[in-house]
Order: sequence, then structure tokens, then C-alpha cells
Amino acid sequence: MTDHLSEVQASHVKSAGGSPEESAPRQGSTIWRWNVGLVIFLMMIIPSSVMVVLYYREVMATYYVSRNPLPKSARDMSVEISRIMVEDIRDVMLLGKNLSDPSVLGSGKQIRNELGKYVVSGQLEHFAGWGVYDLHGQLIGSYDFRSLAPFERETQTLLSRFQKNRGPALLSAPIYNLQNRMAILLLAVPILNPKENSEDSPKGYLVGVENFSGTMRPFLFRPRKRGAPGLSYIASSGGQILASSNDLLIGQDMEKIGLGGVLHHFQSGQSGGFKESVKGGRYLFGSALMSDLQGLSDHSWFVVLQAPEDAVMAKARRMRFIMDLVAFVVAPTLFAVDCFFLFRSLRSSS
Repeated sequence: MTDHLSEVQASHVKSAGGSPEESAPRQGSTIWRWNVGLVIFLMMIIPSSVMVVLYYREVMATYYVSRNPLPKSARDMSVEISRIMVEDIRDVMLLGKNLSDPSVLGSGKQIRNELGKYVVSGQLEHFAGWGVYDLHGQLIGSYDFRSLAPFERETQTLLSRFQKNRGPALLSAPIYNLQNRMAILLLAVPILNPKENSEDSPKGYLVGVENFSGTMRPFLFRPRKRGAPGLSYIASSGGQILASSNDLLIGQDMEKIGLGGVLHHFQSGQSGGFKESVKGGRYLFGSALMSDLQGLSDHSWFVVLQAPEDAVMAKARRMRFIMDLVAFVVAPTLFAVDCFFLFRSLRSSS
């Protein structure tokens, strides 16, 4: 009886799917296929992961460099300073039109009174002195002439240029006072009737004098980097520095103080961002032409921002190091996981 029962049970097991010895290889084969699939997948994802990390390494480094946009800041500074100077020129031109009345031009006292109404306060108060000249360059009236008198020779040179070139306004070559660390400019405009323009014959000339470097100082950006502050300056294509966030640079020749490379970049028509060595140190620069003032001075002007390369690139280098570290951690980790599944698949297949 017992033998018959055993035969029935054995027959039932065989009909239900075979013996345990036959099902075990099937399970091992399935596990092996899964492990091989994981190995292939990981072999594909390891280089991809490393490439992604290295890509974002450069993206983040570029981001930190763009946080210090010296070229963009130079353009912004150029636009702002040009705007201020153009507004000054327009105000002086309007003042010249207010002096065109014959009753004003015929009296030195009237000229002084008319000038005083407009220049004691308002946009033109930073001008130190004024002079009104006839068409032959003779002084016919002034306001605070003590500040203009030392520059009579430069004034006559400016008026001679004006008579030859005409135009709405003209700036003198910078006059440097190295003892007081300042650059002085003379601004001349024609005296015209309100409805006349620069093509008409003037009745005389209005000349103002200002401490250009002192006026521009509040508008000069200064890149601030930890432990290594940058500086900015306005320079002429002739190589002289007219204004600077560092007063010691005013009036200096760029060639003589190690900035010849910056000047050569500008003279060759290059602007924007670049690198240069200055007295053995590496610096990043941003420069921009003050295009709105082209033709008003005997030289074109441009603005420059500079900062030490190490200070600007410090965050970028730090981010590159972090991303490199991530790449060297991710790759070995994924490789170790790959080896684990490969070993496991080999064991299951044996």
C-alpha cells in the first residue's frame, strides 16, 4: 500500500513541472542573465557618468568666471562715464546759447552774472572756472578766472583747433598736475543763438575747466577680490592715464608702468577681455572704448578694469577640484559595483 502511494506522489510531481534537480539550473540561468545585463549596463554608464561630471566641471567653472565679468563691467563703466560727460557737454552748450544775447556778450559784468546763475549749483558746479572768448581768442568775460588763467596757452590751442574743425564741442588734451594727482580738461563750445547749430558761425566761445580725474572718481568701478583688490582707470590711446581708482596712476605713461601690453591691445583694435603680465604677475583685463566721445578729443579714450588672475579664478579652481574629486569617486564606485555583479554572475553560472 505504501509503495503504491509513493508511486502516485512521484507521478504527480513529475506531471506538475519536473523534479527539483531540473528547476535549479533554470533559476541559475535567469540570475546569470540578469547579472550579465547589469554588468553591461554599468559598463555603459561608467564612462557616461564621468563625462557628465567633467562636463559640469567646466560649466560650473565657467559660471564662476562669469561672476567676475570684467569685460561687461568695463562696457558698463564706459557707457556710464560717457553718459555723464555727454550730459555735461549738452548743459555747457545750452549755457553757451544763453550767452548769445548781444546785451550779455557786450558786458563782462553781464557775462559773469549770467554764468553765475547756471554754474554755482546744478550739473555744472564741478567746473572750476569759465571764460568767454571772442572769435579772435580774446577774453571778454569770465567767472572764477583764477582757475582758468594758468591754462591760457592750452585755451588758445584749443580755440585754434575749434576754429579749424568746428563742431558742437571740443576737449583739450589732458593737463596733468602730478603734484596733486589730477588731470585737468578744458571744454569749449561755440556761443550760438538758440535756433542755430554747430554749422553756423558762432559769436564767440565758452570754455570751462574741470578736475576730470576728481569728477570721475566716484564712477570708476573697483573689482573687489579677497586679498587682492583690482583697479580701474580711464586712459587715452596716447598711453596716458587720465583718471583711476588708484590716484598714483593718474598722469602715468602706461608703457613705463608695465601696462604697455594693455595699450597695445587697444591700439590694435582689440577690446573686451584678455590676459596680460604686469611686472611678473598675471592679470585679467576688461576694456571698452568710450565711443560717444570719439572726435571730441585729440586722442580716443578707453576704460580698463583689471584684477589678479589668481583672485578672479580662485572659485573656478576650487569648483574644478571638487568636480574632479567627484569624478574620481564616482568612477571607482561604479566600477566596484560592476565587478561585484560580474563576480556574482560568474559564480551563479558555475
